[in-house]
Amino acid sequence: MNLEHLLYIVEVAKYRSLSIAAQNLHVTQSGISQSITSLEKELGLKIFNRSRGHGAIPTDEGRIILKQAYEVLRKVEEIKETANSFSPTEVEELKVSSAPGMTTFLVKAIAAFRHDYPRANVEVSEKWAPAVIGDVRQHKTDIGLITYSTDWNINMDGIAFEALLEGKPKVYVSKHSPLAFLSTITPHDIFDQTLVTYNSESMQCFVQDFFNEYKPLKILFTANNMDGVLQAIVEGLAITFAPDFLMKNYPPVIKGDIIPVDLVNHRPVNISIGLVRSEVKHLSTFANKYIHFLKSEIIKN
Repeated sequence: MNLEHLLYIVEVAKYRSLSIAAQNLHVTQSGISQSITSLEKELGLKIFNRSRGHGAIPTDEGRIILKQAYEVLRKVEEIKETANSFSPTEVEELKVSSAPGMTTFLVKAIAAFRHDYPRANVEVSEKWAPAVIGDVRQHKTDIGLITYSTDWNINMDGIAFEALLEGKPKVYVSKHSPLAFLSTITPHDIFDQTLVTYNSESMQCFVQDFFNEYKPLKILFTANNMDGVLQAIVEGLAITFAPDFLMKNYPPVIKGDIIPVDLVNHRPVNISIGLVRSEVKHLSTFANKYIHFLKSEIIKN
């Protein structure tokens, strides 16, 4: 057994595919296949069930071996970091992916972080949650920030998720709407309402779930910019659903022009803002320092 064996099985497990793993590692598919077969023979157990239709699926025993392989490779990265610390570079770099609506937290953390680490270079890209997870899994970015619910069908293999802030969806209405005077809102209270939505996973998944369970509502528009959503609500043109942590810091909500109302008689949906990282990639001391600042900004929320 060697590190190459461990690297191969971890990469195959990420994508459940020998061909993708071979492409990413710049080796032949047959080379990876032979390496895995050799390791399985040495260990006396099967790590993957392999088939053309379903790819490479870890066995129960294989999942235990993979967990230990992740730990070994993480330790190797830690050793490399220790070695690099003896000849540090002038500029530390960190790449972060974020789901839409989360970049405010990242930017505030960068501002605080730069005060103590002026040479820090933090690169942020905004993408949908599955793309954020893909970037982290493929080590294109060091960490990611997403909204996430266990109700959503998102592949989290090889990904560690740490919930930083819990929330729940609410209904947001104009202060002039009759709905603003209700202490709670039921689904039947809004069947005649027009909806405006923000183009994010948390909103779109909740809206689709609501439509499937009850009935579709008329949609005024779906926006990539929250300003348009907020203005439509303030003007009384529409209402929206959103997690409370996403909306609470917008000026129209703070000033009371938009009123949040609890949605009742609908199954609970727990949504979190959370940090995603690779289970195999060791994070540098620099990255962990930034995470500390990021967590502080989110907790302030």
